[in-house]
Amino acid sequence: MTKLEVVARAAEDQQHEMDGEGVCLHGEKVFTGADDGKVKVWDHHNLKLIQEFQAHDYAVTDLLVMGDTLFTCSSDATIKSWDANTCQAKNPAVGAHEEAVRKMTSNGTSLFAGDENGDIKEYGADGSSKAVYNLVEEVWGLLVVGDVLYSVRDRGVTISQLKGKSNMMAVMAHVEGRAPLVIAGDNLVCPNMAGMNLIVRENITPFKVRGELKGHEMIITAAAGHGQRVASTGYDNLVRLWDLSATKELASCELPGCANALAFSEDGCIFATGTGGYVCKLKAT
Repeated sequence: MTKLEVVARAAEDQQHEMDGEGVCLHGEKVFTGADDGKVKVWDHHNLKLIQEFQAHDYAVTDLLVMGDTLFTCSSDATIKSWDANTCQAKNPAVGAHEEAVRKMTSNGTSLFAGDENGDIKEYGADGSSKAVYNLVEEVWGLLVVGDVLYSVRDRGVTISQLKGKSNMMAVMAHVEGRAPLVIAGDNLVCPNMAGMNLIVRENITPFKVRGELKGHEMIITAAAGHGQRVASTGYDNLVRLWDLSATKELASCELPGCANALAFSEDGCIFATGTGGYVCKLKAT
């Protein structure tokens, strides 16, 4: 029987002063961003604070590592880049959006950022502007695999093939769902419109439903994938670990509060941040 438990937590006097909004990993480091505009760097093993810096004057809404570069985006409508090893600024203004930037993702070669104005902007690894895709409605969820863009607007998931030029894309499908959006193995996973169950689909046209994961009693706020496993959490303050191959729940664990972001490490551990700025590490055994 699988057991999921919190194995480390950031000390209260070191955690963020406001709600945590994003988490990502780079080697032995865990990066978290929060509404206080700060990025904190933690030891992957014990969540001891390594360093921190003021990334933005306003909330850090998401963060992402590409190669040795850490990108941060904010409600101040900017994206910045930092050396992931030293945390020194690389490009203080990668991109400027008209509205708050909500989500970032990468296909390995480009950075994509979606904002509240409905614009998804594509940048090179060096921060250079490459293309803009106007989606009209604000971006709540965003993934890109190769040249396939997955975007979540107010309602529904739109899957499009990018053509390499601004506003040049072909819609492949539109399916039921809402943020958060996860690709795990050959599965596309997102909550249903009610927000409390996860729909598991084949990640190939026509994106047929494989099953539905039921367990959360309140709306899901964050999810992450690792192989054939997905972790999800919501306003019920529980992390639930799911086996997609069997379409079943493996284990659950209570969190210190509602989590706004989850991330898997390469060794399968789960990191969470959320209400009140807490950061914790969970492990399945």
